[in-house]
Amino acid sequence: MMTTNITIKQVRAALKKWGNFWVKREMGRGFKSQSISDRTGQPTGGFSSSEAMSVPDDIELITSIISQLRPECIKAIRARYVMAGTMTETSKLLGFDSKRSAEFWLVKAERSLMLELSH
Repeated sequence: MMTTNITIKQVRAALKKWGNFWVKREMGRGFKSQSISDRTGQPTGGFSSSEAMSVPDDIELITSIISQLRPECIKAIRARYVMAGTMTETSKLLGFDSKRSAEFWLVKAERSLMLELSH
């Protein structure tokens, strides 16, 4: 599925797809459910079996890698790829001091994913 050398472009495309999947999943229920990015440190087995079966393998892989990142990285990914609004707005909502701080953690998160997916 994935090549041995993943580019930052491929990581960002995968994160966009991942974010869109979770946005649709949350909106489809008519209320904001607890998404995987909110459940820092919890195993990904938090879904009922019917829900778990509907998560594509590539989304599940990215979800499990993200869940092992530092909380700041997870929040930065959420600010960029899941939440609506500008990075300035979403980073404030998630408690970052500044957009720059959120972007620092986002770059760290994207690089971690790039390394993990390049195995």
